[in-house]
Formats: sequence, C-alpha cells, structure tokens
Amino acid sequence: MKWLRRLRLINWHYFHDETLEFGRQTLIAGRNSAGKSTIIDALQVLLVANQRQIRFNSAAHDEARRSLISYLRGKTGGEDRKYLREGDFTSYIVAEFYDEEKKEPFIVGVVLDVYGDDAIDDEYFILAGVRLSDLDFWSPAERWKNREEFHRYCQKLPVRHVFERSKAGYQKALLTRLGQLGDRFFPVFVKALSFKPIQNVRDFVYQYILDEKELQLDLLRQNFEIHERYRAELEALEERRQKLEEICRQYETFARLRDTVAVQEYVIRGLRHAREAEIKEQLEDGIRFLASEVERLGRELELARAGQQEAREKAQIAYQKWQGHELKRREQELQEGLARLDKELKEQQEMLAVLRQTVEREKALLAALEEMEEDEYWQWQPGEREYLARARELFAGLLPAGDPGWIPGEDTIAAVRDAGLFLAGVYSRFALAAGRLEDRLTLLERQRMELEGQIRDLENKKRPYPQSVVNLKRLLEERLKGRSPVWIFCEEMDIKDESWRDAIEGYLHTQRFDLLVEPAFFAEALALYEREKKNHQVEGAGLVDTEKEQRYLGTAREGSLAEEIVTANPIIQAHIDHLLGRVMKARDEQDLRRFSTAITRTCMSYHNLVARQLEKHRYAVPYIGARAIARQLEIKRQELAETKEQIAKLLHRKEGMAEWLERLADKKSLYAGMAEKLDLPARIRRLEEERAYLVAELERLDLGEVERLKEEYFYWDRREKELLNKITEISGLKKSRENELDQKQTELYLQEGKVQEALAFWQAWREQYPAELLPRAEERWREVEGQDLPTANKLVNWENSQKGNITRREQEYQRLRDLRHEYNLRYTYSADPGAADNEAYQSLLAGIATVDIPRYREKLAEALRQSEEEFKSHFIYKLREAIEAAKRDFNELNFALKNFPFHEDRYHFEIKPSERYRRFYDVIMDPGIMEQGSLFELPDDDRAAVLHELFEKLIRGEAGDLEEFTDYRNYLDFDIVVTSGDHRYSFSQVLREKSGGETQTPFYVAILASFNHLYNTGKTIRLVVFDEAFNKMDEERIQTSLRLIKRMNLQLIAAVPDEKMQHMAPEVDTTLLVHRSGFRCFVDMVSRQEIQAMEEVAAGSEGGVNVEREGRESEGILPVQDSLFAAR
Repeated sequence: MKWLRRLRLINWHYFHDETLEFGRQTLIAGRNSAGKSTIIDALQVLLVANQRQIRFNSAAHDEARRSLISYLRGKTGGEDRKYLREGDFTSYIVAEFYDEEKKEPFIVGVVLDVYGDDAIDDEYFILAGVRLSDLDFWSPAERWKNREEFHRYCQKLPVRHVFERSKAGYQKALLTRLGQLGDRFFPVFVKALSFKPIQNVRDFVYQYILDEKELQLDLLRQNFEIHERYRAELEALEERRQKLEEICRQYETFARLRDTVAVQEYVIRGLRHAREAEIKEQLEDGIRFLASEVERLGRELELARAGQQEAREKAQIAYQKWQGHELKRREQELQEGLARLDKELKEQQEMLAVLRQTVEREKALLAALEEMEEDEYWQWQPGEREYLARARELFAGLLPAGDPGWIPGEDTIAAVRDAGLFLAGVYSRFALAAGRLEDRLTLLERQRMELEGQIRDLENKKRPYPQSVVNLKRLLEERLKGRSPVWIFCEEMDIKDESWRDAIEGYLHTQRFDLLVEPAFFAEALALYEREKKNHQVEGAGLVDTEKEQRYLGTAREGSLAEEIVTANPIIQAHIDHLLGRVMKARDEQDLRRFSTAITRTCMSYHNLVARQLEKHRYAVPYIGARAIARQLEIKRQELAETKEQIAKLLHRKEGMAEWLERLADKKSLYAGMAEKLDLPARIRRLEEERAYLVAELERLDLGEVERLKEEYFYWDRREKELLNKITEISGLKKSRENELDQKQTELYLQEGKVQEALAFWQAWREQYPAELLPRAEERWREVEGQDLPTANKLVNWENSQKGNITRREQEYQRLRDLRHEYNLRYTYSADPGAADNEAYQSLLAGIATVDIPRYREKLAEALRQSEEEFKSHFIYKLREAIEAAKRDFNELNFALKNFPFHEDRYHFEIKPSERYRRFYDVIMDPGIMEQGSLFELPDDDRAAVLHELFEKLIRGEAGDLEEFTDYRNYLDFDIVVTSGDHRYSFSQVLREKSGGETQTPFYVAILASFNHLYNTGKTIRLVVFDEAFNKMDEERIQTSLRLIKRMNLQLIAAVPDEKMQHMAPEVDTTLLVHRSGFRCFVDMVSRQEIQAMEEVAAGSEGGVNVEREGRESEGILPVQDSLFAAR
C-alpha cells in the first residue's frame, strides 16, 4: 500500500511556504476563510491535474468563484492591492508518499511559472526514492527555482524521474505510480470532496461503482451489411433493368421525332431555294422596267430645259424696257418719298399721343400732390400749394385738342421746365421724410421685440432686471458654487395690502434689485464684486452687507411701511426692517408732518421736512412679490399692443411715401423732355402738307405704257418659273428611277448569291443526315412540288409544322437526358447523358441478362447467417457476461458492507433486472438461446420477437439506440437496502423524507465502499479526501463513520468546521489547525493534550489560548505524535 505523508505548498494562495504532515486519519480544522479548502484544492491540482475535471472550493457551491490563477497570485479582494503576488514568480505543490511494498518514499509534484500576463507554464514530476527534505527548491539567486531550473536540478539527482508537460500523460503516469488505478479514480476523487445528497441511486452506481464497458458491434454490423449489400445488389439489378428499359423506350420516341424533323428540314430547305429563285426573277423584271423609264424621262428633261432658256431671255428684254421708262422712274421716286413721309408722320403722331397722356398724368399728379395733408413727417412750405395750383393750370392749357395750329411760347416752355425742378425738390424732401419714418419704425420694432422677450420671461416667472444685477448674480452664484444662495431682494418678499404697493415700490425704487448672500459669505462676495466689476459689467448693482445688517432684524417701528411686507427669510426681513422700519405710514398729506420720515398711499413722501411726490416711473412697473409678475405682464402687454398699433400706422404711412417717391422720381428730366416736345403739333402739320403735295403729283402721271411693259415682263417670268418647276420635277423623278435601278441591280447581285447559298444548303442536307432518310425525304419533296399553293405559303406551313415537332423532340430529348442523368447519378455511371445514340445504355441492358442471380441469393443467405452468429456469440454473450460481472462486483461490495456495519445500520446494494428492459433481460440471460439454430428460425414466440426487435435496434437504430441497448447497466435496477435491527427499508423510497445526517450517512458508507472497491488490490494508495466533512451528522454518526474508515484501512484527509473538531479529534491520529493572519496562512499540528485543553475553553470564545501560534512563535517546537502511522 501507498500512503501520503507530507505536502509542501510554496506560493499557493496565502501559503508562502508550508509543509503539512499527514497520518492515517487527518483532520484539517480552522475558522471560515482560514484556508482549509485551499489545501484541499492544492491536492486536486496535484492528483487530478486536468482543470476541466477540478472543482475548486467544491464544498462552497457549484459555481465557486475561484480559479487556478487566483490561487497562484493570492487574490486579496481589495481595491488598492488586488493580488498578493504581482509580476513573474514560481509556485510549487509537492507531496511525499511512502510505498510499503518497496519500502521507499516517492515524490509527486507540480512546478508552475506564472508570468505578468497571467500565462502559466507548468510541469508535473514524479521522483522515486526521494523525500521532501532531500529536495532543494531555493535558487542561489535568492528566489524559488523556476521550472527550467528545477528540471535541470532533478535530472542531476541519482533517482528515477518522470517529467510531464501534458495533463493526459501525467494522469497516465500518476495512475500507474499510485498502484495501477483505473481512470475512474479522478471523477470519484473529485466528487467525494463535497457531499451531494443522493437523488438517484442509479447515477451513484454509474459514477462510483460500475464502469461503462464498450461492446464491439463492428463485426455484427459488418456481416449484416454484407447481407444487406447482397440484397441491395439484387434489388439494384432489377431496378437498373427497369431504368434501362425506360431509357431505351424513351430513346425510340425521341429518335422517331428526330427523323421526322430531319425529313421536314430537307423539304424546308428545298422550299427556301425555290423562294429565293422566284425573288431573283422578280428583280430581273423590275430592272428592265426601270431602265426604260429612265430613258423616257431623259428626253422630257431636254425639252423642258430648252423652253426655260427661251422664257428667261424674253423676260430680261421686257424687264429692261419696263424699268428704263422715264415715267416709271418718277413714279418710283414719288412712292419712296411718300413712304418716308408716312413713316415720319406716324412716329410724330405716336410721340404726340404719348405726350398728351403724360401731360394728363402729370396734371392729375399735381392735383393729388396739392391735396396731400401735412403730418409730423411732411409739411408744406409757404406758397408751395399755390405754385402747384398754377402748375396744374399751366398743364391744363398745354396741347389743346381743338387747335391744330397751337404753338407754345418761350415762357410756357420755361414754366414746364421750372415745374420739373420744383417737383425734384419735393422728391428730395420726401426722401428725407421717408428716412426719418424708417428710423422711427426700426426703433419701434426693437421696442416690440424687447417687450415680447420681457413678456416671455414674465410668463416663465422671470423678472426683467437691470443687466448689471443679472451679471453680478450670475458671477456670485458661479464663484460661491452652492455654498450660499444669492437672493434678489424683491423676489423674496410679498406685500400684504395692495393699496400700499405703489408707495413701497416707489420708495425702494432701485433698492428693490439689491442682492443678498448669507452673512458668512458677504466679505467674500464683496471682494469678488470689487475684483470683477470691470470685467463683468456689474457697475450699479447693489450688494447688501447682510452680516452687519443682522442687527436691524426686529427693529421696525409699529406703523412703519415694513409692516406691509412679509417674508420667511430672516436675512430679507433684516433688510426690510433696515430700509422701511423707520418710514411711517401717513393717512394723508397732512398726517405726514407727524413723522420725520413718512409716505402716503398716493406716494407723497416726507423727509427732512421736505414733502415730495414720487415720480410715477419709479413705481409704474411693480417688482415685489408674486403678484408683481401678473401686474408687469398686464403693463407690458398693454405697451406691446400700443407699439404694434403705432407700427401698423407707420407702415401704412411708409407705403404712401414710397408711392409718392416712385411717382416723383426723375421729374426734372421728364419735364425737360416734355418742354422739348411741345412743338409736335406744328411738326405734324408741316409733314401732312408735304405728303399732300407728293400725292397730287403721283395722281397726275400717265402710266398706261408702263403697265403694258410690266405685264409682258411678268408673263415671261411666270413662264420661266413654270418650266423650272417642271425641270425640277422631271429631274427628281429621273433621279429616283435611277436610284431604284441601282438598288435593284445591287439586290439582284445579292439575290444570285442567296440562290446559290440556298441550293448549297439544300444539297448539304445529304451530308448532315443519315443516307437512309434521303428516299423518304425526296418522296415528300415530290409531294410538295405537286401542291397548287404559292411557295411562300408552303414554306410557312412546313416551318410551323417543324417547330411543333422540334419542341416535342426537345421535350422528349430532355426527358431522355433526365433519365440518363438520374441513372448516372444513382449508379455512378460515366456515360454522356446527351449522347446522340443509345449504345452505352443499350449494352448495359444487354449485360444485365448475364448476371448470376442464384449466386447472389447464396451470398445473401450466408451473410445473414454470419450476422446472427455474431449476434449470438458476441453481443448476447458479452452482454450476459457484463451483467454477471456487475452482479459479482455488487456481491463483493455487499460483502465489504456486511463486514463494515455502520453503528446499528447495515447497508446492502440491491441489484435486479430492470423493469423497463425486463423482456430484453430475460432473453439475454436465457441459456437456451445459444443452443438454438438460426435467429430467424426460432419458434414464432415472444423470445423470437424480442430478439428480432433487439437485433433491428442494433443494426438499424440511431446512435441513441446503440448507447441505450449496448450499455449493460441499463438492463439492471439498483437500490440501497438499509437494515436497522429488525427493520428493513429501501433507501430510494425514503430518500426525500430523511434528515440531513440520515441522507449523508448512506453517502459516506457508499462512497467509502466505492473507494474500497476502487482500491481493490494491496498495491494502491488508500487516500480518501473530504471537504467540509460530516457537517450535518451528529457526534455519534461522525465517530461511527471514522471508525468505519479505520476498519476499511483507508487514509482519510478531512477538512472540518471548528464545531465538529472536538467530536472527531479523539478518533483520528493527526489534527492540523489552519490559521490566517492578514494575507498569510499557517498550519500547526495539534496534540491530544492541546485538544483537551481547547475543549475546556468555552465554545466560540475569542480569548482562549492561541494554540495555532504558540508552538511556532514561542518555543519553535510543537508536540508531535510518536508515529504518524501508528496503529490505533
């Protein structure tokens, strides 16, 4: 047997360098968070290695927040220092075992290099013949050896050693070194660490007792697959034959349509050749006709050109005689003079009409201007209205309509010019008035926007204050940063009697806007005011010395104006008392004289023997109290309405002025132009007289001879034009016929080529299609030639017929391709699905007839026989063997449990056939099955049906069926029978009714029996590790469990809570006490005497003897048992 003696932890969580001594039964005790589970987890890392299997701090809960890196670095959980170890360092977990058979110690350990980025470089090692005390882990460089240094160091030692970097390799070597243990050691070891109540006995058996055994079904499935393959091949042969026959039938259908289309193609090509020959003949006829037409038109064109030349010559002679006649020249001169006069006369008359309109318009303008009223923006100067009246009379006498001989005098022309100068001056004055009006409108618009902004602020409860007050308040609030509020005096009080409002508002005036702060902050506020007054535009704002003003609080005289104001703020009240506490309320002006300082409701004030009525603007806008905002809103809205009304009136006035400015613009130049045109009637009269003279002369001319010469000229001119049109017409027609002739000749040339191509294409059919189709094609051609139809109609009919047949041919061909493609895919055949012939598939069909069907049937029967034989000889036999082995294992386990009773209880594992799989179990365990013949020759009874069903599930089932029916454990049911005296019950039936201790007891008994079964030879370790062990058991059950462990000769390491230690210590030979001081853990061995002394101390006392530290810190020596492994 092999025993764990020591464990050394270096840089493991809060253990800096600790060595633990273990006996046959070892308790690890200590307070919560002392480090008990840390030691257990170190054993997991050492003896399990694979982190996917390890469960750190497993006794806490399923999702414990611990990890390997947190153990190595020593996680503190603090914010200022997150880990105990930073940067690069090395950790060790090393255990010393003793092999009783070989009489030698050996070492199992792991070295872990940890880097700054949390990367871990670890290596496991096993050293034979070495004690922990023989190893030196310290480096000459005054630090712990890293992995490479320790590896080199061990290689120099004269001992056998194994180093493994892979977890799998290390686990294999460890199982061998610990006594040829099975792989089940790792899950059993981890699951035993913490108690998990048994919820299902079957799960416990699967995990801790019975191993999974793989049953090989390869040969069974292989033989059956051979049978299935032969059967499938027979079926495939028949299926292939049917597929090939279908392909051949489809090919025949396709071939018939293909030949029909080919014969039709022969006839169509012949018809196309005939059609092209007919077109060639038509082109030749057309060319002959066009040639004769071009010749005829040429002759007509020559005659027309000769006539046109003669008409042109005679027209020229007549024109020269007509134009050279003396009377003709005089007529032309007179007509040109009349045209010039008519044009000039029309222009002068139009100018006169425009001038008359202008005079009327300006006369109306002068009348309207004379009637224009004066206002603040326009005033008439003395004599201006009279001047306008004279100007209007002047314009009324201009251009009299009934006097064509009217001529203006020089004084009239000068008066018109002067009127233009006068209106230009009026225009300039209007422009200045419009500018003043625009300035006033701009001012009113600015006032309107300010009033609207003030109204919005008031509607949002924001009073309009002087900007200096707003700036200083913002500055103080920013700099004081919430340490003191900044008050505006008028916002923090209210007026009791509204009849005194005007007096209070007027008397305080600008003091209403005084700013106040907490008395303690006045000096700081005053310093800020002084320092920043130029930078922030705060001049004029009042800052109250609230610190000194506190002495005025409560000093107001009875009957003073201060009584009419209320506030909840004592700082504001002090300011009220200071300012108004001596200002007395007077009934009327005569009552004022009774006081040194007083005021009436009507705002008549009295001070220093002087009476003075307060100006209304001081109190017109109220600021004090909540009602002030409503009153201000009322005032501001009234002001806004009045301002808008003024703006509307001024806009109307602006429009009128703009209209006058437009009407008066450029009057100087306009009137000057009018003065220049006042003689237009005289000019027109002179032009009319000149025209009458020319008309009279034109009427006296005798133009008879001239008219005759004119008519002769126009006759020959018309004749020339008629002949020119005829020449153009004949030339165009001749050119058109010539173009048509050229086009027809080109078409004929091309058509001759088409005839040859059509003939060649027709003849090429013989080369493109099989020769055996030619007689049939020629016969159909002769039939077509004999039909009494135009060639074009024949061609259309045959092409339409062929199109239908081509569509059907392609459909049948695609069907043939699909059948061939489907066949190729199904049977992995490489022939071309689109082949024109069917030879590849026809030969296959012929070859199937040669297949030896009887030989295939013999192979099919042989394969089925071998499958049945394998099913009986291997699977049934192996399954029965595994079930029998399981029964033997439970017999051995029950034998152990029988020899190790737990107090008055005895535990017995019950194994019996599974109710769910009972019918399969009965057949499997039936010895007569192996003696029968073929599986499928059994009598037609229930056994045969069950075997058939099981055989089918194994051969054809899914993966889940295989796992279900090849696991021998599924054919068995398990339970734990508890016998207590004469009473006997099944544990699974009362599992949920038992208390915590009662449910733990079977667990520990079962797990101990499982370990006893795992360590079934005398060469293995005997180690059992529990974390938070026996935490729900009473004292009697704990002690009984520990005695059972001793009888089983198991080595126990158990981490227990403090309250269980006094019950367990008398039953063990070694007790380790874990103590934590800050971020450092220590382990001390405690003697029996110390345990007895601890029992005498009151439970849970904080003032007891610190046994954990006494020996280590005071004397340096702890009492140690004579032998850790002494028999008890």
